[in-house]
Amino acid sequence: MRNAYKMMMLDMHAVSARNNVVYIYLAIDLITIGLAYSPMREDAFLIGFGGMIGGSGTYLITPFISSAQRSLDALYAMLPIRRRDVVHGHYLFALTVGLLMLGNTWLTLMVIHLLRPALFGSDFQILLSVSLVGPYMLLMMTAVQYPILMRVSYEKAPYAVFLPFIVTGLFVGYLGGISSQFVGTAGFLSRRGLRIGGIALVVGAALFIGSLWLARRLYEYRDL
Repeated sequence: MRNAYKMMMLDMHAVSARNNVVYIYLAIDLITIGLAYSPMREDAFLIGFGGMIGGSGTYLITPFISSAQRSLDALYAMLPIRRRDVVHGHYLFALTVGLLMLGNTWLTLMVIHLLRPALFGSDFQILLSVSLVGPYMLLMMTAVQYPILMRVSYEKAPYAVFLPFIVTGLFVGYLGGISSQFVGTAGFLSRRGLRIGGIALVVGAALFIGSLWLARRLYEYRDL
């Protein structure tokens, strides 16, 4: 587990070196808060949320771009670490990005609600629930993209990861858009919302773990 954590930190460093995640998140936050005072104020959070998903989705493949450019996979093969630790590190990185996105989204939402309490009104709870869709989408993209990247390097198939990105984005985005119709104005805090959220969590966890198992198998037989 220690080696997996080190791999995750290398992925975080790759993202920070290429796309400074802190500054990008901060810029999106400030733009979203600024939009709350513009004529687009009612859609400010959703615009910022879309930007957050897009930026975070890019972060998922950044470590693989850096790895392809610097031949890091070949280097990992020479180090005294197991291949599965490399895979575990990448998936741990994806979980970390999802948590960072969720925390930042909730922080932005609460700041806007504090500054303009009348803006969201009764929609505040449902927006908190919709915010969960973003990290869920990222983890589902990870479940589709990472096995591909573990079997075929980004350098050999640079566009192979974008189709899953688009398909997963449209599907999960659609679910987020209609979520209020299923869970009501209380969001996932209602009894029905908790039941639906629990089912989604179980299905998502099963897909994520299955993807991790598949990625381990594919990376084990990959020629580095």
